[in-house]
Amino acid sequence: MAEYLPVDLSSLKTDTKVGCDLYLLVKSGADSRYILYCRGDAIFESNKREMLLGKNISRLFITKEDQQKYYEYLENNFQSIISDTKLSSDEKTKIVHGAATNIVKDLFNDPRSGSIERTKTFAYNMVDYVLKDTSAAQSLLKIAVHEYYTYTHCVNVAAVGTLFAKDLGLEDKDLKGLCSGILLHDVGKTKISTDILNKKGKLTKEEFEEIKKHPELGAEVLDETGTEFKEERIITLQHHENYDGSGYPYGLAKNEIHPSGKIARIIDVYDALTTKRSYADAIRPFAALLEMRNNMLNCFDNELFKEFIQFLGPYDPRKKPRKTDKWST
Repeated sequence: MAEYLPVDLSSLKTDTKVGCDLYLLVKSGADSRYILYCRGDAIFESNKREMLLGKNISRLFITKEDQQKYYEYLENNFQSIISDTKLSSDEKTKIVHGAATNIVKDLFNDPRSGSIERTKTFAYNMVDYVLKDTSAAQSLLKIAVHEYYTYTHCVNVAAVGTLFAKDLGLEDKDLKGLCSGILLHDVGKTKISTDILNKKGKLTKEEFEEIKKHPELGAEVLDETGTEFKEERIITLQHHENYDGSGYPYGLAKNEIHPSGKIARIIDVYDALTTKRSYADAIRPFAALLEMRNNMLNCFDNELFKEFIQFLGPYDPRKKPRKTDKWST
């Protein structure tokens, strides 16, 4: 028996083909059933939307096996969706986060050149969304998924990292490179055994040595595309470098680490601590910051970490970005 998933009516653009069948949930007494409302190869016309709105119906359903097609539809119609003034920031953010998670999930299932280019394109669109919608920041900060999967982790880190960098005053072009780089930062894990990645409990020394290879493996994956990924390559290689030189893979220290690498290091740790992992429960944001300050401060640029704490304090999207000299390297 088919399993059905709800989709917001607001995510469906009129005069488009969604690519998957849309169903209406009809309840009659104690019984309920799903009735085909619009075929995937048919145009979703405005009168179909108006009929639903007239009956106060705000969502339709798709089969679970068509979820991939639905996310591809969102991705292909991204610009028109985020430009729709009828959609709230929260509705847009759900669409952005869902589509981004699906893209990164696809990337980890098949990290070929096409998947990487697709991820980069979406990152650029995601930054456009953040820059266009002043309420996007608060919505993105609220929606972070609290179960740790490599792909949801990449999306969370990209969202928070982009917002933090915007707050610091990073230029639009550089914001896009940063967002793309963070979405791709863990791509090297596709070359590491899932038994190690998903292991519950402490890793052995040998297993940790395998994990430590993922920054360089990620750079190899990017290089294999034959496309230049300057910012993405830097972040992929440097997101485990520590400010005191104790990190990996190269033991870089202080200003040997690119500003984007320093940001990625802070956000990477923060998200890992505040999401539930296979070997540890999530902790509250304030407790995570205390843990980072008390036991991990050697990992971070101290001034940048203070900026991050200030950024996480009541976030006001209307405040002016703070220009810093940290982007001069």
